[in-house]
Amino acid sequence: MVKDNTTLPFEVTYAQEPGKESRTMKRLAVLVKSENVSDIISALKELNLEATIYDVKGVTKDKERVASGRGSGTIELTYNSRKVIATVVNSSDVEEVVSRMKKGLAGNKAVVMISSVDDLVLI
Repeated sequence: MVKDNTTLPFEVTYAQEPGKESRTMKRLAVLVKSENVSDIISALKELNLEATIYDVKGVTKDKERVASGRGSGTIELTYNSRKVIATVVNSSDVEEVVSRMKKGLAGNKAVVMISSVDDLVLI
């Protein structure tokens, strides 16, 4: 194993070639409204984790309204702007990380997508 000075993805150790240890990792991708990003990020920082943030657009039941012109009209957008906050953690830490994020949101809603990580290789 080679130890790198970078902090991506956090407490994970990289290998020069594919190995068995990283197969116990999970990728958490949290879909949230833009105003809730800081809540999720602060929860991750408490656990000494870092994340990657993606801007995404989605179609949902909730419609977003935007003022147009000189404020006299509004337009209903066909999409909603959201953020995806992605991080990688050990499988044993998934429940703890999700519960901390839920606590940080304080009643606001988010969706957590959990997927297996096949391998992490430093290139």
